[in-house]
Amino acid sequence: MLCDHEQDHLVDLLVATAEVIGDQMRPTTAAYMVHDLACYPMPVLEAALAGCRRELKGRLSLAAVLERIDDGHPAPNEAWAMAIQAADERATVVWTTLTQQAWSTALPLVLAGDKIAARPAFLETYGRLLKEARAARQPATYTPSLGFDAACRRAALSDALAKGLLQHEQVSHHLELAAPAPTFNAVALLAGKVEASPGASEKTRARLEELARELAA
Repeated sequence: MLCDHEQDHLVDLLVATAEVIGDQMRPTTAAYMVHDLACYPMPVLEAALAGCRRELKGRLSLAAVLERIDDGHPAPNEAWAMAIQAADERATVVWTTLTQQAWSTALPLVLAGDKIAARPAFLETYGRLLKEARAARQPATYTPSLGFDAACRRAALSDALAKGLLQHEQVSHHLELAAPAPTFNAVALLAGKVEASPGASEKTRARLEELARELAA
């Protein structure tokens, strides 16, 4: 949400943009438009108004500004390509909240081994959520889903920070996370034995013991 001085600045930008394209706009009219635009970041609005100055002739409208706003939401296929990475527990995925919500619909199918059916399920849910978000003029918000590979995590979060998808305070905390301890003894595994590490959970220990019995059989 734009703060007060940013809203005042946006009023000035709207009036100036209207004059550049040969239109006239009262500050009171611009203020009404600001009420509908204040949910977007100022850089996004400045870019949209720059597009209006380049492309419009004679009339500046709210619809014209909204058409040129990059709200940050990825296209459905782009969102799916982002989401499917989360099937790999090693990977850190920086995705939008809509992508994360749609992934929860597809995840049971992915876990069942049916990625072919998972994709249309994801796209249907994501398309509905995207339509609702844009109707409510909600820009995209990004959040990280952390994988256990520390090197990949650092690379993904640093890239998201560089692109402005995440804020520094979000990233700095996650980058300080240590890599999870291994759940099994890798040296013993090389000798054909399945042994849980000291820090493994009871659930993991039970699963490893089951695996050891299967291998022995």
